[in-house]
Parts: sequence; structure tokens; C-alpha cells
Amino acid sequence: MNEHSVWRISLAHKIAPAFTANPKVEACFVFGSAVLGISDQYSDLELAFIWSKLPSAEELQVKAQSVGVTGWEIEPRGETTQGWLEQFYLSGMKVEAGHWARDTIDNIVIDVVERYDVSQNGLVFEKQAIAFHLQRAVVLQGEDIIKQWQTQLSPYPEELTVAMVQKHLKFRPFDGQHILTDRLEIPMLYENKCAIVRRLLNILFGLNRVYHPGFKWTRYWAEEMSIKPSGFFNRLERVFQADAVSGIHELRQLVEEVFDLVERTLPQVDLKQQREIFDRTYPRWKLPVDD
Repeated sequence: MNEHSVWRISLAHKIAPAFTANPKVEACFVFGSAVLGISDQYSDLELAFIWSKLPSAEELQVKAQSVGVTGWEIEPRGETTQGWLEQFYLSGMKVEAGHWARDTIDNIVIDVVERYDVSQNGLVFEKQAIAFHLQRAVVLQGEDIIKQWQTQLSPYPEELTVAMVQKHLKFRPFDGQHILTDRLEIPMLYENKCAIVRRLLNILFGLNRVYHPGFKWTRYWAEEMSIKPSGFFNRLERVFQADAVSGIHELRQLVEEVFDLVERTLPQVDLKQQREIFDRTYPRWKLPVDD
């Protein structure tokens, strides 16, 4: 664990009691880069508070003001305000504080481990991210509650692995990348590269039985994964940093190697149709030549 992470966790122990003194707070923990030991000079301190009953935004603002925070902001989480995300500065540090009711987290854990939830909000797998944070939590209060959820979340369900892989085995014909390269459609080419790489990562999180934490810190996750193409992160860098032709060649190799990993790890998943679609080429028409 690096010094940036140690300092943030130490700060969390100092400031959390001002918030956990509320008897409705049943648990509190640190999550994010600090608990992974990889925080840097730009990293926020990320805290989660679990409530017996979710407070209103006004109640949270009153509490924040009484503690002396600055730059306070808040936004709802979920379509029906299932939680709150606060942002503020305290002791010179930007803090992101997530607030959820205990029964909300109970339901999220059940959705993930019993219903194999692979839903997304944009690029974020919100329920899986919460499951991941619970697994890696540095607990400040409510250890028994957190341990109960951790027990439910382990082991990662085989059915969730299959669901994650099947959801993201939706690759289009790769020939489209060659067409974009020939046309020098650079913005679209790189947009497609990003989409393909995200799809690969989604599959690999499933194969490695990691609740999807999001796409930050890709280097860390690439190093942590045991099931992956060889030299995975260095090759991802080449996809984006090499010339366009070399980059798409490397990307195609990565996709095909991930297909192979899926077949070895999950033989029950049939890739025949996906491989046929991926290998399909678009027609090329030549101008008619006059006799």
C-alpha cells in the first residue's frame, strides 16, 4: 500500500466519527483507490455510509455544515433516489461520500449473487461496483454487517460469469476497423477501439470472477487478472499508441485470444456464431471499366 493510500485511510479514521455519531448510521467503510493501495496525488477519499433509513439531502447538508465542510454538493443515486453521493472538502481533502439504506444494499447483493445482475447505467455496472466495494472495504464501523454481505458475495457465482460473458460477446465484423483506417476516419476508429477494449475488459472481469469495479486503473486490473492474453496491458497500450494499422492488428489478436480464453474457461458458451460475425468482411465494389 503506497503512502497516498495510507494517508487517506488514516484521514478517514479521523473524520468518520463526526458522521457515524448519528445512531442511524449502521456501517461506514472506505472504498476506491485507497483500499487497493494505489491512490495518487489526484485521488479523492471515498467513503460509504449505510443507514437504517436514508436521510434527506437537507439532513445531510445540515450535518456537513456542522462539521465545517466546504464546497458541498449532492446528487441522487438511482432512478428512485436509492442513495446519495456527496462531494465536499474537509481537512484539505476532497471527499466523495456515498449514502445508502441498509435494505437497498441487501437487495443489491441479492440481485448480484442470486439474479446474476449485469445491468449498466451508461458504462457503469452500479450494482456490481457496490458488490466490489463491499468485498474490499476498509471498515470503520459496522464490521458485522459488512462481513455478512462479504459472506454472501463469496464465491463469485458461476452463473454471473456466464451472464457477463454472454452479454458482451457482441462483437461486430472487425473488417469495419480496416475500412475506417483506409478512410482515415481517426475519431471513429479510436471510438471503436475504446468500445472494443471495454467489451474485452467486461468479459475478462467475468472470466476472472471479479465484480465489475469500473474502468479506472486499467493497468492495475490488467496486472491483477490471472485469465488474460499474455502481455495484456502492454498490448492495450500498443493498440492506442502504435500507428493505425499496427494498432488494429494488435486489437484483433487480443479479441481472438479472448475468444480462446472463453472457450477454455466456459466450454458451455458457444462462440461459433460470434466468430463467424467477427470474421465477416464487407463487400468491395470496383467501378465498371468501359471496353
